[in-house]
Amino acid sequence: MTNRVRALGYLGLTTTDLEGWRHLAGPLLGAQPVDHGDNALDIRLDRREWRLRVSASDRDDLEFAGWEVADDQELDSLVAALSSAGHEFAEADEEQRAARCVQRLVMGKDPDGNRVELFHSAAVSGQQFVSPHGASFVTGPGVGHMVLFVSDLDKMLEFYCGQLGLKVTDVIHLTQETIWFLRCNERHHSLALVPGRGEFLLQHTMLEVDDIDGVGTAFERCEAAGLAQSNLGRHCNDEMFSFYALAPGGYTVEFGAEGRLIDDASHLGASFTTTSWWGHRDLQSSR
Repeated sequence: MTNRVRALGYLGLTTTDLEGWRHLAGPLLGAQPVDHGDNALDIRLDRREWRLRVSASDRDDLEFAGWEVADDQELDSLVAALSSAGHEFAEADEEQRAARCVQRLVMGKDPDGNRVELFHSAAVSGQQFVSPHGASFVTGPGVGHMVLFVSDLDKMLEFYCGQLGLKVTDVIHLTQETIWFLRCNERHHSLALVPGRGEFLLQHTMLEVDDIDGVGTAFERCEAAGLAQSNLGRHCNDEMFSFYALAPGGYTVEFGAEGRLIDDASHLGASFTTTSWWGHRDLQSSR
């Protein structure tokens, strides 16, 4: 399939508390915050110029998501398929491309009206990534994952799976909701969809590091700062060893290691009735 996206390359977030995000990202989770103008913060996880962009706003939510393809051929094929399906995507201008630090950028919206950006050839910085805690983030399969509340599950599944080429990895059926987990590469999921759109779009994001000790020490730092939303635990479907940190605005950032990788040749779908084998007990409420 030539028109599939290959990774969730970057995320744009808005916040009512830029300094709170700076503290969470750097001193607590071990990423590298870099000022981006007067009212925005870039968060580096690797040698790319940025992976998360957090902008000052009157809301705490997702602003845009950047899905990565390999080259012009893949991007042209994807945009043509989207256009044929009735989805309008437009080429970004030079200023927009420069702001995203990519060679080519096409912008549009998903069926829920969320901004979707398609790009290739992200800029690699001449400056090394430096973590204040020596963290090494797992970014080969992308920035991490995001979980979104959606108003029309069928339309969103058709867009992300039928058009962008993601695949359903598995489903969790809980008492009050069902969560659909979608992948675009070997990472168990880059996107999860939760039916029931309310005031907010974003339920949580996830960042992954390469060892469980890094997760444990980050948990201790967040707990001491009063920002551990859950205790440590192990998820049942993606097998991530993780905890949840409370971000400004009340959504969470999952911080984990040892996430399960999917082999398309042998993968079989599954359904679950719990999110975790153990742990992930709430220490304080989130939205």
